Amino acid sequence: MKKVHIDKKAATNIEQMSFNDAWQFPIFAGGTLCGLYFGMQYFGKDCVNYFIVFYIGLGGATGIKALINSIVPGAFDHIDKDYLVDFSIKMLGIEL
Repeated sequence: MKKVHIDKKAATNIEQMSFNDAWQFPIFAGGTLCGLYFGMQYFGKDCVNYFIVFYIGLGGATGIKALINSIVPGAFDHIDKDYLVDFSIKMLGIEL
């Protein structure tokens, strides 16, 4: 810790938050909370709860995959080569 904050030479790989990122955070957080509120008003509490559980489950699965991949490098390389969703719009040139 001392080496990073006192010796500026060792601080080359530190990720810092820019001012632009800092002021965008409350805007996105407020938009998300307003979206959840109106989602509850329109769809109901149960649908919003299912969406939140799905979102947390997807994030947890991604975290578990990253954890396993850090322990056993290359464990998911054969899975990551294929597309999960094959979707294209030729008129716009979009391929997912």
